[in-house]
Amino acid sequence: MSFIQQWRMKGWHEVGVDDYSAAYDKFGGSVLSNPDVLNAIAVVVDLPIQYFAYKNIDGVQAVIPVWKNWVAGSKLGLNKMSRKGMVDFGNAELILPISEKANLALPVRANNLSLKNRSNITNLQDSQMDICLAKKPHEFSKKVRYNRKRELRLLEEAGATVQSVDSMSNEEISIMYSKLFELRWGFKATGFEYLTDLLDYVRPLLFGAVIKLDGKAIAFQLIYKSECYSHISMEYINGGVDPAYKELGAGSVLTYLNTQRAWKLSEQLGKSLRYSFGKADNEYKDRWCNRSAVYSV
Repeated sequence: MSFIQQWRMKGWHEVGVDDYSAAYDKFGGSVLSNPDVLNAIAVVVDLPIQYFAYKNIDGVQAVIPVWKNWVAGSKLGLNKMSRKGMVDFGNAELILPISEKANLALPVRANNLSLKNRSNITNLQDSQMDICLAKKPHEFSKKVRYNRKRELRLLEEAGATVQSVDSMSNEEISIMYSKLFELRWGFKATGFEYLTDLLDYVRPLLFGAVIKLDGKAIAFQLIYKSECYSHISMEYINGGVDPAYKELGAGSVLTYLNTQRAWKLSEQLGKSLRYSFGKADNEYKDRWCNRSAVYSV
């Protein structure tokens, strides 16, 4: 580190990955700050992570992952460290493992910091951006819920089946995601070249289903799930729908199925759910989500 970096990190001392994992277990976090996700990103983009802890008389109050001047793993950090586009976690909500009782200044730059960190980081700034968090089932009208169930029934009558991603290999998932993404958007998915390698490390965190019809996948959403003591964090990265089946509404049905399953898991575990659709930049997200502020340093 340069002299300026060392000055900025005053009060923080370097620790190991085990210390970071312990802090995550104790204080909680999100998908992007999950130790397994960070390890996967570091390996795939070939960029080792340093971990720094902040202590006071009450013990460790926070541990953060660092790439020089930036929070490691974040899109901002990847871009600044010349690793842009190698992996994709979208505009993920970032929750750092910091004690709720802490009152500290973050010594590195970060964006998309969660509302959950607002009370314990003193140098946050408004980012002029919101993220979208999935609405609870009861927040939808009876008509909306009826329509989603009706669309599912029509899909099944057309011969469609819903299959868990757990039954597919990493290579099958990567090929399917890349193909459906390109069919839907007209260009290749960010980080598609490294997705199979990434899944080798984060496969246990993969969540969701795929809709198949006529012997092939027609709708899929790439979603990661991380659980901590206080809540479940999910990131819906992106997805694709075969436009040849657009009239069947497979994308809406899959969103309904994935979010319903997530809320059911939340209820079973007795934990709150933060199911992020990323940046609030599309009208359809407002139909499925409530907006939540995020911050930067």
